[in-house]
Amino acid sequence: MSAMKGRLTTLRSTSIPGAAQLVFRKAIYRRVEMRRYGVPAADSRPPTTSLDLPIEILGPERYREVLGTNPHLAEEDIEHFDRQRSVCIAVRGTDGLAASSWMTSGDVYVHELQRAVDVPPTEHFSCRSFVDPDFRGLSLMSHMIHHFAVQLPPNDRVWGLVYPWNTASVRSLERIGWRHDGDYWTTYVFNRQHGGERHFTPRPPEHLA
Repeated sequence: MSAMKGRLTTLRSTSIPGAAQLVFRKAIYRRVEMRRYGVPAADSRPPTTSLDLPIEILGPERYREVLGTNPHLAEEDIEHFDRQRSVCIAVRGTDGLAASSWMTSGDVYVHELQRAVDVPPTEHFSCRSFVDPDFRGLSLMSHMIHHFAVQLPPNDRVWGLVYPWNTASVRSLERIGWRHDGDYWTTYVFNRQHGGERHFTPRPPEHLA
């Protein structure tokens, strides 16, 4: 590992033209980082808009109702959720599901990071969310998350991972009380994967007016 770090330091200190720098970033060193946003269940805030559509919590016996309605969900995801402590939050439209989002804990594989993260039993990780384009603009994600949070023990924590550039998602989470309280990342150095995380005191909202 020390030899690898030495090679990396040498390469970084060398003045390389733009094309070679691109090769360096893509083939030698690459980093994927996501921000963790979350809230204690007791501090979840209701959305400011009302919702006339019903929200359901689906258990394992109903997981497969979501297949075909969410392009981010595949059969292997269902099998994974079967092995976890998971539920699916679903919003019913007039002709089927309008939106869905999964809450899970345990050894959770995060596709964006290409690795697993450990989610304790008192925490609930939000993932595989989708809102039908015909129902966007109704704050369905916020309604689903808050509907789930108010049914939890007050000290349980609900959280998810968001790319730093996704300000629209961050803004919607901040509106229901979620705050930036950590970071998760995966680095690739000479095709070797290294994961890391850090946690800190929740920070004030960044994108609320």
